[in-house]
Amino acid sequence: MALLGKQQINAAVDRKWEDLDVPEWGGEVRLMALSAADRGYIEAGSVVANGQTPQLKVESLKAYREKLVGMSMVDENFERLYTNKEIAAGELGKKDGAVIERLAAKVQELSGMGRFAVKDAEGNSGAAQSGSSASG
Repeated sequence: MALLGKQQINAAVDRKWEDLDVPEWGGEVRLMALSAADRGYIEAGSVVANGQTPQLKVESLKAYREKLVGMSMVDENFERLYTNKEIAAGELGKKDGAVIERLAAKVQELSGMGRFAVKDAEGNSGAAQSGSSASG
């Protein structure tokens, strides 16, 4: 296999996405795998260094699912629906917790996080891709 150059890497479309029905909201939403930057933002905001032992920040974990969902919901042009400021203001925290939990689980799956990271690493993800990928 040939080595890739920066231009090829930057042009590669590598983030999965999926449209999900959310009957509670009366339609569908599009969730896209988190970018490396957004994932780092979420993870860095959830951990605080305490000497040699990192610990989870309780206040950050309260909004963890909302951050996952807010940062991954995109429109038909793959532009985020919610800004970091809107997410921090707690707009999604007012929505039904079961809906946010369901969507957050899908974001984790698309992004290879949590229990899905192990499956992806083993090559056993088993989840059929929706044939979807970002085009932009």
